[in-house]
Amino acid sequence: MKRAVFILALAILCPALAIAQARSAGAERASAPDGQDAPSRALKPSETDKLRIGIRFMAGWGHDASQESLGLENQGRVGYAIVDLFGTLSPRFSYRFEISPVNETQPLPSCGEAGYVYPNTPQAFGPNVQCDNDGRLRVDDYRFLALDTINQQGPIRQAWLQYSAGTFGVRFGRFILPIGFGAEEAGSFTSKDATHIQRINAEANFGAMLSLTRALAGRPFVAAHVAAFIGDGNRFHDYNYYYSLDSSLDTNSAVTALASASILPVPGVEVRVAFKQGYTGSKVEILPNFYASKRHDRAVVLSGQFGRALGPLSVRAFGEYAAYTWGPTDTSAEMLGLPPGAVDKTGYYAGGELTYAVTKAVRISVNATREELSRDDALIKYFAAQRLYNVTLGDKERSTVVRFWVEINQLVKIAGYRNTLDNPFPWVSGIVPVVGDNAYGNWGRGNDKWGLVVRFTLQ
Repeated sequence: MKRAVFILALAILCPALAIAQARSAGAERASAPDGQDAPSRALKPSETDKLRIGIRFMAGWGHDASQESLGLENQGRVGYAIVDLFGTLSPRFSYRFEISPVNETQPLPSCGEAGYVYPNTPQAFGPNVQCDNDGRLRVDDYRFLALDTINQQGPIRQAWLQYSAGTFGVRFGRFILPIGFGAEEAGSFTSKDATHIQRINAEANFGAMLSLTRALAGRPFVAAHVAAFIGDGNRFHDYNYYYSLDSSLDTNSAVTALASASILPVPGVEVRVAFKQGYTGSKVEILPNFYASKRHDRAVVLSGQFGRALGPLSVRAFGEYAAYTWGPTDTSAEMLGLPPGAVDKTGYYAGGELTYAVTKAVRISVNATREELSRDDALIKYFAAQRLYNVTLGDKERSTVVRFWVEINQLVKIAGYRNTLDNPFPWVSGIVPVVGDNAYGNWGRGNDKWGLVVRFTLQ
């Protein structure tokens, strides 16, 4: 019944708004930094370009079966409400400050629940951690609340200063790392319909980045980046809760390095590659603990897309392959009595998109992705080694996501999505119980999601 109401509401709302807005003038399109779609309209409070203001907003209502056991499967939330301050201080220096009060991506320490496994309980990482009642909602990559994909430093999403000299640039501060396609670049709207690979790659950290860009025949041709950064903005993906401290804090002495590049050899074709090498967490010998140990943090991500316009119809195909190396280092594994060796987590997603321009002001799109990704990580290896909770290495999670949206004046998008996700071990995320008649079951498929999203950008 709820799905029928959702589909009916989407069917009525999207065409009605599209027809109403089709009579208004269209707007030109420009590309904003960090892969975000943005129109060429700008809020300019002064006569110079030293200060410009942008606004990005995303909110959604939908169903998430992973919260069903608590009766919280249907929720409406603001995903982000970003105020973007940017400009040029001089011909060589530019800056960007992105601020959003919505910051819900970090898991919280759970108070636990009888009959369930919550890996984020205080007993997991030490006696000085106080539990949070909302920790049962914000557990890991499979049971989460946020619609956003970026982990912030308090209200700061990005804050950087950049020096540019021709094709060369240096960026310093907190910025989103250029790893693969951003979730919104690939057609996703929220963390609920983004692929798992996109969510893993959506990382912001503090550091410095050198960039080199080249154009060919007046169009972008190649861009290369080398970055060094600190902070553990993605450590929670591998269950490295590290006493539930703020993930913007750096927990190990070595910096993490990233090298990435993109090339557009011919119009409509783009290839990207990214390599990341580093660690998260530290080995705390006075309190041996699996959930606060030194972990590998390596990644190889290969991305590609092809697009072509055929009159009012545009088509696009895209995909990514990712190979992550996670898990405790050998010294941490020895300290914890675990088998040595890192955890290899590999997978891919592939997708396609069709867009039809109804008028200059209105476009309708449909997008679909299929993903297969290894379920292996440090937690699965730990439980498998201890022979706990019917967990084994080598299983995969699989998801199919279908998205539909209407874009109005290149400013507003109204979308719907359906995410069918097969998670092999929902019980290790507190989604289903491990005792009783329903132990190790998969209620409502455990992780399926669907929803309605509204997003606008003014920049």
